[in-house]
Amino acid sequence: MRAGVPRGQGVLDARHARQLGQRAHAARAASGIESVCQTRSVTADEQTEDPTMRGDLGSDLEGIDVDLLARLEAVHADAQMVGWDFSRLDGALVSDSPWWDFEADCLHALRDSRVGAVDLGTGGGERLSALLDSLAQGSSRPPQVTATEGWSPNVPEARARLTPRDVGVLQYDSEAGDPLDLPDRSQDVVMSRHESYDPAEVARVLVSGGRFLTQQVDGFDAPEIHEWFGGEYLHSDVTVDAQAEALRDAGMRIDQVDHWEGTMRFRDAVALVTYIGLVPWDAPGFAVRSHARRLSDLQAAAPITVTQRRFRIYATTL
Repeated sequence: MRAGVPRGQGVLDARHARQLGQRAHAARAASGIESVCQTRSVTADEQTEDPTMRGDLGSDLEGIDVDLLARLEAVHADAQMVGWDFSRLDGALVSDSPWWDFEADCLHALRDSRVGAVDLGTGGGERLSALLDSLAQGSSRPPQVTATEGWSPNVPEARARLTPRDVGVLQYDSEAGDPLDLPDRSQDVVMSRHESYDPAEVARVLVSGGRFLTQQVDGFDAPEIHEWFGGEYLHSDVTVDAQAEALRDAGMRIDQVDHWEGTMRFRDAVALVTYIGLVPWDAPGFAVRSHARRLSDLQAAAPITVTQRRFRIYATTL
C-alpha cells in the first residue's frame, strides 16, 4: 500500500483531458463557491427566507453543514492538474498498488534498449524523468528517448523537464487519428502508462522483436463514484480483452496479460472531491451542490473506500 499518489490514477492522459477539461472547468465555475458561505447548518425557515442558499437543492439542504459544502466547492474549483501532480492528496489518500511493478518492468526494458524508446502520454515528464534517473545509476540508456503528450497544457511542462535530458517531446493524440511522427521500425521499446494508443502505430514504429508495455485504468474503474454521483462510463471500451485483441490484430504477440482490483481510501469528503477535481472523467458534470446530501453522508461515514481496476499487457512485434 502506498499513501499519496494512487499508482493507478497518476497521469492526466490526453484521452480524458481533451474530452472533459473544459467541461469540468465550466462545471466547477458554475457550482458557485460564493453561494455557500455560511459556517453553520441551515434551517428550513432560513432556506425559505434566503432562496440563494437553496440553489437547485431546495429543502434537501436542510441540516447539511454548509461550511463543509463551502470547503468542498473551494477545493473542487481549485483542483486543476498540471503535469502529473497529486501532491495535494499526500496524507489524505491511501491507495493499494497492483501486485506487479510496471515502473520496474519499464526500467528493465529501457536498460535492454539498443535502438530507441518512446514514452506515450508522458504528462509533465515526471515519470520518465524518474526512470531516466534510475538509468543514470546504471551503465546504459537507450540511444534515443522520445516522449509524446496529447494534452496541450502538459506539453510545455514536459518539454521544460525533458529537453535538458535530451528527450524530444512530440505533441501526439492517437484518438484524433494523428500519426506517430517516428519512422517505421525505429524503436525497440514503447511504453504507455494510462494513455490511449493506436496498436497499428505502435506495431509500425517497433523493430521486429520490439517490446510494448502498457498499464491501463480499466474502463469500469471507480464504480462507487459512478454510483454516488451518476455519469456514464466514458471509456467502457477500455478492457483488457479488447486491448489484447486489438494488439493481436496489429500483428503483435501477447506475452503477458494481468488484471487487478484493489482500493483507494480517502480520509474524508474533502479528499474525495479534490480527487474528482483532478480526474473529472470519473464523475462527468460533477458539482458539489448537486450532490450535497450524498457528500454529507460520505463525510459522516469517512474514511471513504473506492474500487480501483487496472490491467497490464506486454507484447512483442513479430
